[in-house]
Amino acid sequence: MKILLTNTGPWGTGSFTVARALLEEYLHMGHEAKLFFPDSKEPSNDLDYYYSHPELFEIWHLPIEKGELRLDSFPLMIPDPHPRNPIGKTYKELTEKELYFYFEAFRNRISKVIETFKPDIIECQHIWAYDHIIDDLGYPFIAAAHHSDQMGYRFDPRMRPIAKKSAHDAKFIFALSEENKREILELYGVAANKVIILENGYDRKMFHPFPVNKEELFEAHDLKIPKEAFLVTFAGKLSKTKGIDTLLQANALIPEKEKIHFLVLGAGNLKEALKGASPDSYSTKQVHFLDHLMPKKVAEFHNASDITVMPSRTEGFGLSCLEAMGCGLPAIVTRCGGPEHYAVGEIIEKENPEALAKALLKMKRLPHNAYKALSNQAIETAHHYSWTSNAKKRLHYYQKVIDETSKLKNVS
Repeated sequence: MKILLTNTGPWGTGSFTVARALLEEYLHMGHEAKLFFPDSKEPSNDLDYYYSHPELFEIWHLPIEKGELRLDSFPLMIPDPHPRNPIGKTYKELTEKELYFYFEAFRNRISKVIETFKPDIIECQHIWAYDHIIDDLGYPFIAAAHHSDQMGYRFDPRMRPIAKKSAHDAKFIFALSEENKREILELYGVAANKVIILENGYDRKMFHPFPVNKEELFEAHDLKIPKEAFLVTFAGKLSKTKGIDTLLQANALIPEKEKIHFLVLGAGNLKEALKGASPDSYSTKQVHFLDHLMPKKVAEFHNASDITVMPSRTEGFGLSCLEAMGCGLPAIVTRCGGPEHYAVGEIIEKENPEALAKALLKMKRLPHNAYKALSNQAIETAHHYSWTSNAKKRLHYYQKVIDETSKLKNVS
């Protein structure tokens, strides 16, 4: 089977992690597969990898321009930072001319990709604009929701008719959870039997327990952390959506003598995330900002740490929490629509720094045997989520669409 995956942006987000994992699974199973995405070639440690594998990644290069129109990077569905889009312009902020210029440029680029690759099936990450254009070109597709696209639907009234048409045109829609399925049915008004729940998997070859030389790791990243520190990872964008402000407010409530240090593994605009918060309400002491890291390095920091936190305001699934659990980290998560359904550790209410501080201290003071039991349970729970199983289920629906399309062609 020839499978084309599309994503609205490049690496650095959960949706891309999903698409890349599926790409690798399909290739391992003997299928032909490619992943299409836009990128503006911002410098990063992993840039060379993506640009040196044209057989895997079909990259639509930006900026694009025509006459007085110019777009330097891909637009965002919501005003949440993307590590590869420092400009951070949303679809909502584009002028009418810019929006349709972007759509037309995508149409031209994806047409060439499809004509050259000749996929049997196309899966679009996000119920958004790419799907609509692909359908308009006459190609059947399946859409995969990631919750951020449902947030985009609520945020951007101009895009609603396009996103709604994409949902109705899709042969199937993959949802992350029961909650995600409910919001899809509510927002787009599609038939319930069209929406298939497929929970995410994670990369077990990457995110698993392994020994780490903390001293060397910290020295390589210029981190001054005492040996006896209790280490907490936060793997996510620096945004209000991900709750970085809640984390820093909780930190302000914890005495420094507790020696709880936070390793923040993600990029974003901290100033924007803290907008509206009084300076004395949060603290960055004992917080180490490490920017966007490659997955291997994220796994190293998880394995050097004691627990992970996901204080998000909203999540579709919370893949980074599952990855940390795969490394043996118990988790503190909020009731935000995703991780509370599988997390092993503490579940708290969102936007509650006091509850987060209390949970952090509770986890730090766990007896060794109790902590070890939680760590083992985290690994065991994570092992229930497999990309191989997820990919096999997707292939079943791909085949249904291919068979249906073939029948229609034979009839006509």
